Amino acid sequence: MKLEARISFSYGPHEVLRDVEIEAEKGELVAIIGPNGAGKSTLLKCMVGILKPSGYVRLNGRDLLGMRPGERAKLITYVPQSSLPEFAFTIEEFVEMGTYKTRGDVESALRKVRLWERKGEPVTNLSGGEYQLALIARALAQGSDVILLDEPTSHLDINHALKIMELLRELREDKIVIAVLHDLNLALRYSDRIILLHRGQKRWEGEPEKLSPAVLEEVYGVRAEILDVKGELTLIASL
Repeated sequence: MKLEARISFSYGPHEVLRDVEIEAEKGELVAIIGPNGAGKSTLLKCMVGILKPSGYVRLNGRDLLGMRPGERAKLITYVPQSSLPEFAFTIEEFVEMGTYKTRGDVESALRKVRLWERKGEPVTNLSGGEYQLALIARALAQGSDVILLDEPTSHLDINHALKIMELLRELREDKIVIAVLHDLNLALRYSDRIILLHRGQKRWEGEPEKLSPAVLEEVYGVRAEILDVKGELTLIASL
């Protein structure tokens, strides 16, 4: 299973993305990193069809952008940045909302994120980290082959952030998983491949261990050092 994309996008005269190429396959977790305003979130929205870019997005050669939304939803899904729930739907009802186009498996999705036993509770009872798990479950219930996540660990404590990343590594065994990550250490530790965006273009791509501190210094404007700490890559940065 292979996803291929080449995306350009502009808001009027303002160019946000320029010929950003991505390839991803089942079995790998791809992290998209870059400074604020690099176009990371816009890229995901273009790939899932929320925004209308120029270019293409193909899954096993099939044109996703040319599909009707309901047909596309069976193949690719998007988990937005977390926001607090406003209505007290049960957790099961909340996850079921993601299946109206696809008739997915709500129970399997909730079991995957370990929330099935709490399915009858109001979603408003969940902590920030638990709510992020519910968002991922809603995406999983859609049953698509590709899952795109926009900063899934944003504003989470380290315990829940690690749980989310462990879950994404597990999901990549059956799906193509692409995540925008703000935390570079999580990207270094958990991803199989990193794509670095800068000013709407792809600046670097490769395996985490091959990422050069010089590239990070150029893009982020900081002094950077990448260390191997007990087998885990760790970034130390300073102004």
